[in-house]
Amino acid sequence: MSTNPDNDTRTVHKIKRFQIGLNVLLQVVAFTVVVLLVNYIGFNHYKRWDYSRSQKYALSGTTKQLLGSLKKTVKITVYFTSDQTASGSEVYQDLLNLLKEYQYAGKRNIYMEVPVNPFRDIVRAREIKTKYKLGDEENLVILECEGRTKFVNATDMADYDTSGVIYGKPPRLKAFKGEQALTGGLIEVTEAKQSKIYLLSGHGETDFSNEALSGVKGFIARENIKLEPLNLMDTIIPGDAKAVLILAPKYDFSQHEILQLESYWEKHGRLFIGIDPASYTPHFTEFLGKQGVKPQDDRILALQKLGPNLYNVVRNVTGVFIEGGRITKRLKDVRTQFYGETQSLLLDRAAVRETNIHLKSLIEAAEGYWGSTSYNVDVNAGGRIVFDPKKDHVAPLTIAASVEKGGINDAIALETSRMVVVSNPDFLNNDVLTQANLDFTLNSLNWLLSREELIGISPKVQYDFVLNLDQNDLFRLGLIVLILIPGTVAVIGLAGWLKRRH
Repeated sequence: MSTNPDNDTRTVHKIKRFQIGLNVLLQVVAFTVVVLLVNYIGFNHYKRWDYSRSQKYALSGTTKQLLGSLKKTVKITVYFTSDQTASGSEVYQDLLNLLKEYQYAGKRNIYMEVPVNPFRDIVRAREIKTKYKLGDEENLVILECEGRTKFVNATDMADYDTSGVIYGKPPRLKAFKGEQALTGGLIEVTEAKQSKIYLLSGHGETDFSNEALSGVKGFIARENIKLEPLNLMDTIIPGDAKAVLILAPKYDFSQHEILQLESYWEKHGRLFIGIDPASYTPHFTEFLGKQGVKPQDDRILALQKLGPNLYNVVRNVTGVFIEGGRITKRLKDVRTQFYGETQSLLLDRAAVRETNIHLKSLIEAAEGYWGSTSYNVDVNAGGRIVFDPKKDHVAPLTIAASVEKGGINDAIALETSRMVVVSNPDFLNNDVLTQANLDFTLNSLNWLLSREELIGISPKVQYDFVLNLDQNDLFRLGLIVLILIPGTVAVIGLAGWLKRRH
């Protein structure tokens, strides 16, 4: 029996070609699967980082928590009709970049319609304008969730410096508040009910209708909080009261009103209290004392040396935020100013230990201050204000404190009574309202409402980066750009040419 070597050779070559073809096919399939898998993972599990100097587009932990906990789909429509759609518009471009972060953090629960430009998307723009009854010159973001709608205007997303307008200069963007405004809008459309906080009246309290409080009032409204007036002489504290504000009462409460406050407090009530240091309110002071907070009837002062044996009494107090739980965690060591008269608060923890009341200092006077009990001395008549260790109070001098009665576990926060007490409520006025004061106020209200996840969103301040170069710096920069970089490229090219020659 004979065999043909040529047939065997052809058979072997066919098998090898088949194996090579199958190997190539498998490699192509494997490569395709890897590419698809990498793209799928990259599309669904990618990460974003903000490496900018000011962290302009980095969302706060508060917003991330809110977006991550969304259980409803929110539709966001950007509708700008003016020339702010131009690429040079700071607000518009900042807004679009910020919304990308919202989409990423909110995943499938945030649906954003491609920004509507009425000059390009004429039909869609007309539909939106008709549906929401918009004007011809509207620049806003529309948030929608389960039939609830919130409009966030472009003017609410920015603070402008208008000091140069009188000289013919355009307003300059000072701070971008897009995150603050958008997150407030999200809260409003995703929460089933608006939180009601009642502002007590009838004792000469500060009224939010006062123009001096318009700033903080506007920010409170953005937190989806509705302020309602309340007079305890006419009615009881309503059942829908999420909290009660008592700001600087000048006259004392009746026993009937104190009983109402005590009843509300014992039923897991929430109170924000600002004390007027100049007012005499023994019944109200006694109520606070039962909760472990005792106004010390002093004035926080410091002495400023002007010369030999010559001092000036400093009555405006520099306060320092203490890390007292969630309210001031992000504000730790930040300083703020309290103008006018400020008294210190004694936190009597021993007196309330058996009643399961927990006290925390939130703001304390900076170093160098003491609590003077002789603040009524007439300096003009020759009286002297000096520190008396027998009567005066020393550091730490508490200016603001939190009170919580019951369990302090966040999981059962709804079953606790909560209170924030400030010994000088004038820090809310527009002319002295700083970002730190505003953050503290909003954080306090959100803590009282058991909305800890919303504590701590600040506007992104616009910083102008200035590069100062002297003549030597400019000379060195010229050498690098005109000689070093081109010379390096030339040397590399020459080396490659010489290598090919040899």
